[in-house]
Amino acid sequence: MKLFMSVFMVSVLFISAPSSAEEVSEPTVVLDRFRTALTEGDTEVVKDVLSDDVLIFEGGGVERSLAEYSAHHLKSDIKFSQAVPSQLLERTVQEADGLAVITSRYSISGAYNGREIDLTMNETVTVSHTPESGWKIIRIHWSN
Repeated sequence: MKLFMSVFMVSVLFISAPSSAEEVSEPTVVLDRFRTALTEGDTEVVKDVLSDDVLIFEGGGVERSLAEYSAHHLKSDIKFSQAVPSQLLERTVQEADGLAVITSRYSISGAYNGREIDLTMNETVTVSHTPESGWKIIRIHWSN
């Protein structure tokens, strides 16, 4: 019976997993897809969940579009995410009128470029919903 339930639950996960942003029903799913895509190095999913005019604030700088992010920090964010595991500590979601603001805190520990990393990262993500594209990330702000 346990084996049947395990197989059933895995099947449900694969059947119900969204294949694109259009099918995502909750704003946090978009954020989780983005973070998983960074860890897995999946640039196609990153591009699928970010708005073309996304604003990303990180380390005192700003990237003003998906194209700019893809050309500059996306590769280094992938390398960092792959090298240094993060653990979600807390998350809140405020949603109204097709917009959601998701605030999260993560514990990040590991080694990157020969340095030990041990910090708490704060993340504020705004996602927007339209009938044409579903939920898309339009703003990201990372600080530690």
